[in-house]
Amino acid sequence: MPLITRTPRTAQLALFSIFVSFGLMCGLWAAAIPLLQTRLNLPNDMLGASIFCFGLGAVLATFVVPKYIARHQTRPVMLVGGCVMWVFFIASLNAPTVALLMLLLAGVGFGCGILDTSMNSHAFTVEHHLGKPTLSKLHGGFSLGGVLGSGTVAWLIHQNFSVNGGILIIAALAVWGLFYAKNLCYPTDLQPNDSTNAITTTARVPRALIVGAVLTAITFFSEGSVSDWAGLFLRDEKSASATQTALSYGAFATGMTIARFLGDGMRARFATMPFLYVSSAFACLMMTVFVLSPYPTLALIALLGAGLGYANIVPLLFVRAANIDGISSARGVAFAAGLGYASLLGGPALLGYIAEHAGLHASFMLVVLGSLLIVFESRSHIHKKQA
Repeated sequence: MPLITRTPRTAQLALFSIFVSFGLMCGLWAAAIPLLQTRLNLPNDMLGASIFCFGLGAVLATFVVPKYIARHQTRPVMLVGGCVMWVFFIASLNAPTVALLMLLLAGVGFGCGILDTSMNSHAFTVEHHLGKPTLSKLHGGFSLGGVLGSGTVAWLIHQNFSVNGGILIIAALAVWGLFYAKNLCYPTDLQPNDSTNAITTTARVPRALIVGAVLTAITFFSEGSVSDWAGLFLRDEKSASATQTALSYGAFATGMTIARFLGDGMRARFATMPFLYVSSAFACLMMTVFVLSPYPTLALIALLGAGLGYANIVPLLFVRAANIDGISSARGVAFAAGLGYASLLGGPALLGYIAEHAGLHASFMLVVLGSLLIVFESRSHIHKKQA
């Protein structure tokens, strides 16, 4: 039993720590990709195929999560997802073959899909008890975890310490933290949960949810591209050092952390679509600078700026998905997250194929185009509302 009494504030901090744990794993993974690619001698297209398996596992998770949340509530589901994620992640870093790596990454993705959906669903229960917005701040915890994970790997490399050994210690502490934090979260969700599957036919879900889910998919694709490929892009195209390569995701996550800690105040002050428009436009600009800059340091600064832009797009879209009439928050978030993870199926393989045949510059220009689509859609929505 926890030594701290559950209050709205302690429940928020407990859930914040779970978001940090998720982001920590993602930051460690992003920084370790170049090392893993070198160890297994993976070409870019095979690396893309391996990351495809991660997306496959995550999408499969979204089919089952709403049903288990309806039966058991979000609190135990978060714990299961977090433990699965960490165990398979540690195993994947030590995979001796590409085939086993693909299988283990599917397990990582499955755990991530469970944890992502359940913790975002629980966030709306915490928001209700607090009586004020907190989702952006919670997502800031995810980004903070990414900074810590990326920075840790960079430090381990700089000190010539064992990267896998350091990550194993961190994983053990993170799993212990999940067990403790789970007990401080609310045992019962406020909103009734829908046991239907998260991904269903378009005739059975509102159009607003479909559009929001498509934008979520584009954002997942863009963020995943930075996580999986930015370090390789800096190393291969801009001759960055090993430390700079490991810091690539950390720079991006630092920008996201800053903007997400400010995001709840921005949500209270500005309407969703104008906020989304400005955020996506700035992200698009910064990604363009990242792609075109010939200097590793300037590229890292641009990644920080891109993080500022992308930071609040997914939280805004999740809030929208969770508040659509006629469906539960769990189903709305699971649908948006499910389509988001679906973009990780074809996305990494496509980027890997383009990188192998046309270079990583061409791959990241596709990310810029995806950001432009969000800009145009949000601007179009603003114009329609004004009309």
